[in-house]
Amino acid sequence: MQVKNILIYTDTPQVGGAELQMFLLAKFLDKNEFTPILACSNYKELDRWCDNFHKEGIKVIRIDVKHKHDPKHFIELRRIIKEEKIDLVHAHVWNPASCRYAFSAATSTKTPIITTEHDPFKLSILKDFIKKRSLKATNIVVTVSSANQKVLKKLYPEFKEKFVVIPNGIDTTWWHSQSLRFTDLDRKKVKEELFLAHEDSLIIISVAELHERKGLKFLIEAIPEVSKKFANIKLVIVGEGPERGELEKEIKKLGVENHVILTGRQKEIPKLLKCTDIFVLPSLREAFGLVLLEAMISNLPVIASETGGIPEVIKNTGVLVEPENYKGIAAALIDLISHPEKRQKLSNAGEKLVHEKFEAKKMAEEYEKIYKAQ
Repeated sequence: MQVKNILIYTDTPQVGGAELQMFLLAKFLDKNEFTPILACSNYKELDRWCDNFHKEGIKVIRIDVKHKHDPKHFIELRRIIKEEKIDLVHAHVWNPASCRYAFSAATSTKTPIITTEHDPFKLSILKDFIKKRSLKATNIVVTVSSANQKVLKKLYPEFKEKFVVIPNGIDTTWWHSQSLRFTDLDRKKVKEELFLAHEDSLIIISVAELHERKGLKFLIEAIPEVSKKFANIKLVIVGEGPERGELEKEIKKLGVENHVILTGRQKEIPKLLKCTDIFVLPSLREAFGLVLLEAMISNLPVIASETGGIPEVIKNTGVLVEPENYKGIAAALIDLISHPEKRQKLSNAGEKLVHEKFEAKKMAEEYEKIYKAQ
């Protein structure tokens, strides 16, 4: 049986959820049938991510470009396809206008190409024209949720027969391994030194970029009402981003400095989640919500906005609230804090769902079926 060489490519300048999925896909592909090769830009921000591929024995080819619009992407991709004898190009489209050089390189070398659309949305007229040409050249377009697929079908109905859904996945074995040696003493230390909370505080956590689309302002606005009923709560927001200044102003304006802390970016997220009680993702727009899987596998109950792919992720295992509605978030928090048995029921159901539907190995198996068919 001939092993297929799969070129996994993106022109992303930074690492996020889409890039994590690329790594997990490459890691869990059946190496007896497929040889994954990563091609990406030579940005310093991608160094640690690329190291993870190296550790798994996966070849990484860095393209020395100045920016994502640099035509050197096309020249280098053509060369890589020929030299590495690539059988299939798999482009990960982190922004609906990204990776356009991959389509040209694949077409010019008569190499099949499939794409994964991680966050589709409406484009400008010029970008939309280029997008349609790209979709025409694509064999299969994978979306990470049914909601994403609906967006693409509405924008590009002429290509709807090419669209399939494969949900994102998570490496549950790795995730569990990170907290095996995490003791009660470690939890106490994290709560007191990082969260600046008491040992008996109930911790509400959100892990997200500090960006307007994540809706963190509305989560903070819910805290005064919640803290009136439960004085021992602490909201911990892990992440960094352009909205930090505005969020700090909001915290001060509401007088909840003792109940809210912005920790900035943090390592060892699995261990931090193990120190908390409720996870909240108040996004205004969310293609999938990968962090919800991370919270669920950590046995946390989740509250999240009813938008994008989120309802497909938490199904009946979490609490959905209307976006931009701080009162809805407050009501959901008060309900879960008041009913510990409900929290435990949702936590157990969420963890079970991740194992049943969102294992990274299962995600890789679905992609393998597509690879074989090309």
